[in-house]
Amino acid sequence: MATQIEGVNLSFLQDMWQNIIGFMPKLISLIVLLIVGLIILKIVTLFLRKTLKVANVDRFGDKIKEIQIFQNTNFQVSGIIIKIVRWIIILLITISAAGILELQMVTDGITAIIAYLPKLFTAIAIFIIGVFLANVVKNAILSSFKALDIGGSQVIGNIVFFAITIIIGITALNHAMIDTEMITNNLTIIFGSFLLAFTIAFGLGSRDIVQRLLFGFYSRKNLAIGQKIKIGEVQGTIKSIDNIYLVLVNDDGRFIFPIKEVNDKIIQVVDEINE
Repeated sequence: MATQIEGVNLSFLQDMWQNIIGFMPKLISLIVLLIVGLIILKIVTLFLRKTLKVANVDRFGDKIKEIQIFQNTNFQVSGIIIKIVRWIIILLITISAAGILELQMVTDGITAIIAYLPKLFTAIAIFIIGVFLANVVKNAILSSFKALDIGGSQVIGNIVFFAITIIIGITALNHAMIDTEMITNNLTIIFGSFLLAFTIAFGLGSRDIVQRLLFGFYSRKNLAIGQKIKIGEVQGTIKSIDNIYLVLVNDDGRFIFPIKEVNDKIIQVVDEINE
């Protein structure tokens, strides 16, 4: 019995020793892989940091932080790129390590993640670029409405901005292979609400400019450049008249009257234009 037990114990120890000897090449390869991988990771990180600093890519982050929905975010383009590259290298090292250890399930899982990353990064890029363009459109609307002196520009600009952002967001999610059926099914209701709000805001905002156009039309119909008139205590010659202002000049200087106020005052015609 003792011999049998000793034989069993000896056989077990021999098998364990053989397993250890067989595993040693894998262990050495794994250690070498980790050392080389860490060195590569360090070199690539330093190279990327210097290259991105020279390229000044963070200026794009400053532009993005000007957008309303990104104002409270710490958006640093160089830092994000470096982190993404670092994690990709780490995943590649992990795949190689799993291959050495013959962990096929881990290899397949990480390979699937890496294969999905281009779609994810493209979707993120689509969303960021789309939001940036939406902000450009919003600023253009604000500038145009301000130049035309139309009220409600901020409301209309925000509606257009968020409408474009929603469309771009759904497009990005679809590209990232995320199911957007629920969002798409309710998109009609969402845009219906936006359209209603836009119509109301535009109607309220354009009311003032329509009023100004009418004031300007009737003012030019009864008054003309070169005519001497008196508005309140100011008497002078009409220098110009449009939908926004009427300008009088006299010996005391140049007087500008908002067209809306002109139509609310009694105007005395002092001297008609010589035909």
